[in-house]
Amino acid sequence: MKNTTYYAALVFLSCSFAFGQTQEKVLWSFGTDPNDGSLPNGGLVFDKAGNLYGTTQRGGSVCSEDCGTAFELSPLPDGTWQETILYNFCSGGLGNACPDGQSPHGGLILDAKGNLYGMTTYGGYNASHDGYGGTVFELSPPSAQSGNWTETVLWNFGSPGDGAYPYGKLAFDAAGNLYGTTSETVTSGLGAVFELSPSPSGWTEKVLYTFCPNYPDCSDGETPLAGVTFDKSGNLYGTTTYGGCCSLGWGVVYQLSPSQTGWTETVLHRFTSTGGYPRSEVNFDQAGNLYGTDSGGNDNKPSCGGVFRMSPTQGGWKNYGAFSFNNSGVSGCEPWAAVYVDSTDGAVFGTTSEGGSYSAGTAFKLTQHGHTVVQEILYDFCQETGCADGIEPDTFLTPSSGQLYGTTASGGTGSGCGLVGFCGVVFQITP
Repeated sequence: MKNTTYYAALVFLSCSFAFGQTQEKVLWSFGTDPNDGSLPNGGLVFDKAGNLYGTTQRGGSVCSEDCGTAFELSPLPDGTWQETILYNFCSGGLGNACPDGQSPHGGLILDAKGNLYGMTTYGGYNASHDGYGGTVFELSPPSAQSGNWTETVLWNFGSPGDGAYPYGKLAFDAAGNLYGTTSETVTSGLGAVFELSPSPSGWTEKVLYTFCPNYPDCSDGETPLAGVTFDKSGNLYGTTTYGGCCSLGWGVVYQLSPSQTGWTETVLHRFTSTGGYPRSEVNFDQAGNLYGTDSGGNDNKPSCGGVFRMSPTQGGWKNYGAFSFNNSGVSGCEPWAAVYVDSTDGAVFGTTSEGGSYSAGTAFKLTQHGHTVVQEILYDFCQETGCADGIEPDTFLTPSSGQLYGTTASGGTGSGCGLVGFCGVVFQITP
């Protein structure tokens, strides 16, 4: 992508040169015991007591590969953190189908009662019947302090006309309905946006929109790997990783608007071959501007990706270009996750899964000064011996009390993380 007037100039500052006060602390290294999870993904969420919750794609007590866990990290008085495995996926048996879900992605969200909600990409009832997988699940805390968390599958993807293989994050509306995306569909189309609504007899699903129903015309987008975000008017926003121009295009930013006759999709932006392939959710700032990332990468590595900003205008939404990471990778490369926009000063925080001084990913901050955008690298990963500080931070940064929290897909001091060697860490960054 090319810079426009919004990003008229770029100043790049290395943390080791000008921002030496930034510190990273590893709160937990996965793979520290045989039943621990590995390859954390989807970001983290805090409860009111200061505990952190997340998921791992692999590991757990059932298998070392693609089973996965939901975990809690609790702060201890001595400054260390204690991990508790809340649930091991694939605990339901039934061969390799895993009726309780397999390989959670997208992280967790929390309701007011302390229940956690998330999705697994594989497993579920339909995985053992039609081959299409994925679930939406709820984890409910125990009534007694020493009890176990209870998992309930709210929805099994993969029926005719339904979606399958969800990767993104869930979102609540004010009425308690759940919204998300699936990367594929069963009968026609290439991905869907869905709504799940609770009722006395269980949860019911409504497919709000199906992408690329007229394949190979995928001008409306294809394969959403990210979840959806609400605006104040009840519209939904998201990205698709492919489509826009055609099948396997470079992705789109879209809006879904409700009406009495259904939901209408509007493509706000189509990416081009100089960047694209967005994998992240989008977020709003206080003024209603929309921010997200494009990973910029495929097998040919056309670019290192960037951060985009879009603003509403009288004639629709306008894309104000992007902050593009340098193709050398020194400022970071391939941001996969959403960015966090600080409501106080508009600073943008995020991660890149690759690049940086050690080619292991970065945490960064973007601030605008007039027509100049200043990039500050908050942390270069793999500074420590054996990459004990983590490798490949491919999830968003969660703010809390002036700190930033996130995960890396690999690295750390753990062991026994499967054949691929993914362990990963939970980290805290003090800007």
